[in-house]
Amino acid sequence: MAIERILKVKEPALFDKVVTSVQDTLGESLPWLDHVFGVAERLIKETNGVRRYTPNIYIGNNEYLCMLPDETLGNFSFFVLDDPAEVAWARGERNRLTVPFSLVVWIDMRTVGDGKTRNRERVKDDILKVMNGGLRLRNGHAIVTAVYERAENVYDGFTIDEVNNQFMMAPYAAFRFEGTMMVDEDCY
Repeated sequence: MAIERILKVKEPALFDKVVTSVQDTLGESLPWLDHVFGVAERLIKETNGVRRYTPNIYIGNNEYLCMLPDETLGNFSFFVLDDPAEVAWARGERNRLTVPFSLVVWIDMRTVGDGKTRNRERVKDDILKVMNGGLRLRNGHAIVTAVYERAENVYDGFTIDEVNNQFMMAPYAAFRFEGTMMVDEDCY
C-alpha cells in the first residue's frame, strides 16, 4: 500500500483542523520531509508480561503504521496530543479547547541540505520558523515552547529500545517540538 506524503484525516474537526493545516505548511516548507503524518495513537502491546507503548498512525483498512525510528519511511513527522484537553466554556459562545501537543520529527541527516553538513541546529531552526511564525491557520493556533533531542525525551511516553535508539544517532536525528494548540469549536 502506497502511503500518501501528507496523510490527513478525512473530514477533520477540532484539533484535526489545526493539525491538517500544520501538515500542509510543513509539507510545503520542508521538502526533505518524505511523510507528514497527523496525530499518532498510543497502542499498547503486551509480550511476556511486559507492556510496550508505540506511536502508530492509522492508514486505513484496520492497518496501523508504527512511528518508531526506522529508515524505511524516510524523513517523517507526526503529532502527539497529550491529556487533558482543557475546555473554556461560556454561555452563548463557542467552546475553546487547548491541549499540550508535540511534533516529533525523524530524519536522515544525509538527505537534508547538501547531505554533507548534517547541521542539526539548521534543521531545528527551519522547523521552528515554520511552527512559530510560518503557519497560516484559519481556525486555532499552535505555538512551540520547547525542543527535545534525547531519545528518551523525543519518544517520551513510548517504549524505545536499543534497536530503535540506534536510529537516533548520526547520521540520523530526531526532535520533539512541544507546545500548546488551541482551537475554537465550530458554530452549530
